[in-house]
Amino acid sequence: MIEHTAVVEWQRTGGESFVVQRYSRRHPVSFDGGATVALSASPHAVATPYADPKAVDPEVLFVTALASCHLLWFLSIAASDLAAHLLA
Repeated sequence: MIEHTAVVEWQRTGGESFVVQRYSRRHPVSFDGGATVALSASPHAVATPYADPKAVDPEVLFVTALASCHLLWFLSIAASDLAAHLLA
């Protein structure tokens, strides 16, 4: 079984009022391969400066993961079909 790990961090900075929703939604995520990606709520859902428009929206990252898995699955089928055709 393959094990995947990711570390999601968030730290409140001084002066932010957590109780009244005035805090940064930006947070880094580090993956087991070494890549680190900045994530944040979408500025469409949370106003700047509390959302970072340069960071990736986690909902977009989720859709991207599904699309990437679908792409890789399609490529494996296409490669297998081509190999079977060429080797026949």
